[in-house]
Amino acid sequence: MKTAIVLIVLSVCAVGVALLQIRADGPSLAMAAGDAARGAKLYETLPCASCHDISKPWPGGDICPNLGNIASEATRIIRLREYRGRAKDAAAYIRESIVDPNAYIVPRPNYRQADGQSVMPKNFSETLTPAQLDDLVAFLLTRR
Repeated sequence: MKTAIVLIVLSVCAVGVALLQIRADGPSLAMAAGDAARGAKLYETLPCASCHDISKPWPGGDICPNLGNIASEATRIIRLREYRGRAKDAAAYIRESIVDPNAYIVPRPNYRQADGQSVMPKNFSETLTPAQLDDLVAFLLTRR
């Protein structure tokens, strides 16, 4: 009986480890809890604030979306039929938008380059640490 219980526990652990190792193509959307205060400072020091206005509602911006209510808009966007990204919640959508800006481009005239790609820089997955991404996402989730 004890052997059977040990085998069951080991099997469950093995499945858990295997699931953690499975990765979809593209950047990971996994997210740990971030610090919104650090994220706010990061938002101001990165080029984010030069394009995105966090005091005005979505979408609205001339060259990119305003982020004043991005948390609620993210929840709406992931339910759209035309959304083709992998996010299942607002936090994952915001993270995806930062690390893979072409996953979903808001349908506005100036939000794409001539080649159809997003005007958003595409290197944040390389220039930001996972902790910085978590902090930035935590901050943007406060924008409701």
